[in-house]
Amino acid sequence: MRTIPRLSLFLLLVAMAAGTSALGAQPPAPPEGWTDSFAMANGIRVHYWRTGGDKPALVMLHGSSDDGLCWTSLAKELTSDYDVILPDARGHGLSDPALATDPADAQAEDVAALIRELKLDRPIVMGHSMGASSAAWFAAKYPDMARAIVLEDPGLLPRTGRGRMDVEGVHARILARNQTSHDDLVKGCVESSPRWGLEECRIWAPSKRLHHPSNAYRYRTFAERPPMTELFGKIAVPTLILKADADEDTRAKNREVAGVLRNGRIVHIDGAGHNVRREEKAALLAALRDFLSAL
Repeated sequence: MRTIPRLSLFLLLVAMAAGTSALGAQPPAPPEGWTDSFAMANGIRVHYWRTGGDKPALVMLHGSSDDGLCWTSLAKELTSDYDVILPDARGHGLSDPALATDPADAQAEDVAALIRELKLDRPIVMGHSMGASSAAWFAAKYPDMARAIVLEDPGLLPRTGRGRMDVEGVHARILARNQTSHDDLVKGCVESSPRWGLEECRIWAPSKRLHHPSNAYRYRTFAERPPMTELFGKIAVPTLILKADADEDTRAKNREVAGVLRNGRIVHIDGAGHNVRREEKAALLAALRDFLSAL
């Protein structure tokens, strides 16, 4: 049974005792000075947040059911050195919904189109999970468009045991979550992911209410996605993989896949699960800064 660390449990109990005001009926406001805008990219309206400044650009692609602001805690650590752009993927946040006719590489093409629209000069592109898949596919298709790629816990090994996806069931589950209150989402987050902390859960919760049911269509294209070994063979720029903790056999298999990269490295973060930055932020940040400083 998973236990809640004492501090997170204490914060949750205090919030529940005090009612909505302590949990925060509304999510925390984005940091001062961050701006949000829309851009037309690859035929859809893409919403994004941007920290600004005359600095190298860093585009951060969130995971499935998250949105751009879910990067807030990590992005705040990087704004002194980078102009950070946090787009909402199609069907997420305030961007246009996905379509049943979307090709498997739609999100990768969205990234390329947004970079062109914003006239970014070879940005660093970082992605988590779904966003890591998009970043890898983008970098494979457009090898000269990015300066470097960072992948937070991408799926490196072939998926097994995946049968026919119940699109209607996924659609219904997303819709049910849309209608869950902010308070209940935060409470559930603290209970199921105690290592994140209350503030991270408050940042995360709004994305679940904005996650569009049209994303169920995305699962139909899983079989059309190339394996990471194929994509990695086409990526030319420096690449960092920040992988969740794993047993030595799995680590060896991950390192074998990462070895296909011409200029890449993989770092397994001890103690981290799939949400590496939310569970072992300091270790991830140290590896990330070491990589970025060498570019």
